[in-house]
Amino acid sequence: MTTEVGPTISADIAVEPTATGSVVFKPSTKFLKILLIGPTIFKLPLQGYGGTEAIVLSLAGEFQKAGHQVTVVAPEGSILPEGVTLFPVPLRCSEEEAFSKYRDILPNFDIIHDHTFEAWAYFESIGVDPPLPIVKTHHTDPSIWSGPPPVPNPGLVGISNDHARRLSLAYSVPTRRIYNGIDLNFYFPPPENSKRNGRLLWLGRYTPEKDPLSAIQLAKRLRIPMDCYGDTEIVNQPGYAERCRAEADGLIIRWYPGVSRDKTVELYRTYRALLYTPAWDEPFGLIIAEAMACGMPVLTLDRGSMKELVAHGVSGYVCDDISGLEKALKDGSLTHLKTEDIVVNGRKFSKEAMAQCYLDLFEQVSQGGLW
Repeated sequence: MTTEVGPTISADIAVEPTATGSVVFKPSTKFLKILLIGPTIFKLPLQGYGGTEAIVLSLAGEFQKAGHQVTVVAPEGSILPEGVTLFPVPLRCSEEEAFSKYRDILPNFDIIHDHTFEAWAYFESIGVDPPLPIVKTHHTDPSIWSGPPPVPNPGLVGISNDHARRLSLAYSVPTRRIYNGIDLNFYFPPPENSKRNGRLLWLGRYTPEKDPLSAIQLAKRLRIPMDCYGDTEIVNQPGYAERCRAEADGLIIRWYPGVSRDKTVELYRTYRALLYTPAWDEPFGLIIAEAMACGMPVLTLDRGSMKELVAHGVSGYVCDDISGLEKALKDGSLTHLKTEDIVVNGRKFSKEAMAQCYLDLFEQVSQGGLW
């Protein structure tokens, strides 16, 4: 059975970006008690790589600024924005163990916003009438679950149109879409008249789905220097990172382990372009938005959300295959891109716009508008 994606929520609705990329929140019609459930892998704030945790932290701060009571389930020792309450769980405990600790507080909240992978909160809602007000933002491929969520109204949110469509088709349930957002005050463009070096950049996690090997092999073949920075701690195939390191010669290709968030800003502002070759349908790709917000052009493959994030021919190039990327690197296409256009495209994906979209959705849910 083919199902349609449910009503989508634009990353631009109900927000007025200012020159600094900030957003003036609409006055809420209802005070909400919000529980954000994050992964247990990293403490907050992040020191390096970790997309889901960055989203949870950003939303916590923005929901609190908008006047709501916010509690975050996160590892012990996490530091949250002022006014946000931490519900601590052991660092890197299983999601089932974490659930056993917070399950009793679920009925105390107007909104349960779940960002975990296994979504144990669903099981507490089975047979409950009225159902728990769960909004579940899915952050990865639909194949992570073997079947649809075990409740009539799972409240699923995808993080791009492509992602929401695939979730809806996989589980035969309507799915909303809200784009992820970044802190534009952290990821900012370079000063005027600054020059980029001649090296390409690859940044992410050394895993097959991110496929840095394809990027490395392309750069080597074209003799274009490239530096690779990637997380080696949370990877499903440790040997893959070693294969990437073995390809590095220290001259054309340089290999580095993880990098701090502060350092990424410097990288995005000084390298020639981001070369990103995903081997899966990327649900969103925070790295793409971060790079563009810093004025860095992006060269990537047409997988998942890439066409939604990168404005082809304006903020970068989205190619059908590796040969397309090779052509863009060889024919001078990058010289046609303007830094100011790249920045404008990247600034569409702000944490303020993301948070406002969720708050609009939460108000619907608090009035019984589950889907």
